[in-house]
This record gives sequence, C-alpha cells and structure tokens, in this order.
Amino acid sequence: MTQPVLSVRDLSVSFRSDTRTVHAVDRLSYDVVPGEVLAVVGESGCGKSVTAMAVMGLLPPTARIDGSIRLGGSEIAGASEKELGKVRGKDIAMIFQEPMTSLNP
Repeated sequence: MTQPVLSVRDLSVSFRSDTRTVHAVDRLSYDVVPGEVLAVVGESGCGKSVTAMAVMGLLPPTARIDGSIRLGGSEIAGASEKELGKVRGKDIAMIFQEPMTSLNP
C-alpha cells in the first residue's frame, strides 16, 4: 500500500474568545496518497477553509488545534513558523478562495 503524503487524524479546531469557544472542526480524518486529488466541498461555514488553514499552520493564535497532521511522515501540527516555512511552497501549498488575488494569469 502506498504511504500517504498527507495524513490528518482526529483534527479538531476551536477558537476561543473572552466569552466563549467556537468549535469549527470536529475529529476530521483523511489521507492523501501520491497522485490523488482531494476535493473538500460543503456549505459556507462548515470548516473547509479552517481545515486547510490548520494544515498549513496559518490559523491565528486564538485557534486551538488537536489531532495529528503528518506531511511526508513528519508531524507538522504544532510545528514552529520556521519549520513550516521550510515546507510551505515546496512540499505543500494552498490556493486561496479568490485565486485571482493569488495567481498571475
């Protein structure tokens, strides 16, 4: 069996404020193997962008991430900004919801 290039296990993401906690993602798990394309679809506000931002390590300090995110066998959940900087754009990337602001035609 081919090893996943990205493996997400029991990912939960919540955001805290002074008055409450909002649970955005609850125990999500998936694998992406080489050559596979994964599409994440759902209604507005269901956690698609939060999931992608968690994988990329781009959530604000008010976010709490639980679970495991493994890229190429290395754990990246909780990695430092310096460690993530080494893989962003090289091993993992994200096209944001407004591609015309991110891509040059």
